[in-house]
Amino acid sequence: MPRIYVGNLAESVTRDELRALFSKIGRVSGALVITDKLTGKSRGFGFVEMVEVEDAINAAVYFSGTELEGRKIHVDPFRPQEPGAAKYRGERKRRAPVKRTTSNGTA
Repeated sequence: MPRIYVGNLAESVTRDELRALFSKIGRVSGALVITDKLTGKSRGFGFVEMVEVEDAINAAVYFSGTELEGRKIHVDPFRPQEPGAAKYRGERKRRAPVKRTTSNGTA
């Protein structure tokens, strides 16, 4: 089932509102608004899962730039992360620990 990325969401937008909006284009199998783990507040983006690929493409074209609760939303077909890409922005390969020696040559 094709997923659609929805960005620039207002903090008050719920998954039910996303589902209702995108169901105007076609059948929606699920909707999700991403929230902060600590505060529980919306992080400003989410995903909508459509049943048909054609509906997902049409929804992305139709709703991109549409205003929802005072904000112009950004809609794109979801692209999965490429294999081998870092999961988190700050992630990097760890180096093996370096054995340090003192000035007199002992470890």
